[in-house]
Amino acid sequence: MTRPGPHYPDAGARIAFMIGHPVAQTALPAQINAQAAERRAGFVMVPLDLRPPALPGFLDSLRGIANCAGAVLTAPHKQAAAGLVDDRTAAADLAGAVNLVLRHRNGRLSGDNTDGAGFVAALRAARFRIEPARVLLFGCGGAGAAIAAALTQAGTGRIDLVDTDQARADDLAGRLVGCPVRAIPAPASVAAYDLVCNATAIGADGRAMVHPLTGLRTGAMVADVIGHPARTPFLQEAERRGARIQTGPEMARGQMPLILEKFGWLA
Repeated sequence: MTRPGPHYPDAGARIAFMIGHPVAQTALPAQINAQAAERRAGFVMVPLDLRPPALPGFLDSLRGIANCAGAVLTAPHKQAAAGLVDDRTAAADLAGAVNLVLRHRNGRLSGDNTDGAGFVAALRAARFRIEPARVLLFGCGGAGAAIAAALTQAGTGRIDLVDTDQARADDLAGRLVGCPVRAIPAPASVAAYDLVCNATAIGADGRAMVHPLTGLRTGAMVADVIGHPARTPFLQEAERRGARIQTGPEMARGQMPLILEKFGWLA
């Protein structure tokens, strides 16, 4: 019995883009293209390093690409994209950010956000108890806002937000309901938290940490949204301290079924 050869999408393939600046740290294109190869399916995801000034023109160009399902967005485009689509889901509105743009047959663009759902799905797959958890979240940009919104909806106990832009943290805290949420200065110790999450790009260089993990309790969960490297210095330090970790690729896998479904690629 011969094994099938490599799978190469033909000219009839449906495409989607993964855009960011930079984009090399994202795990999703490799995961989605591996799915396509395994299923020998007619879809492909193409990563693009897109500079912020080019975002409006790029999204507008999607309207005329008939074989395009849309685009997945990472930093720094998520919040800007929210104002460039024709309509948004409730999840995107609550997060104030769009990480998924769906192109309809008539060229209309809809904005959605699956970051939070993917993050929560990964936590549940790891059997982490979200409902009573006390959360410390670094970063209130597109990913951080979506994660905070999803955690409040999942019934977490409390969320403390830390951001270098205090006004942004205050705004997010004021928009979220479902559990106590407050914007605070970075704490000297993380001992009070069950879940500590980095939702910034700090650590993508493989060297920096968003914050020291002083006081981290054994058995706490530490999460990072960065896809590459999967084990950031933040997560490596957490492991050294006996904590559980959730990587960026695990979050990406958590939202991949949602993205495939919304693109119409599950059939």
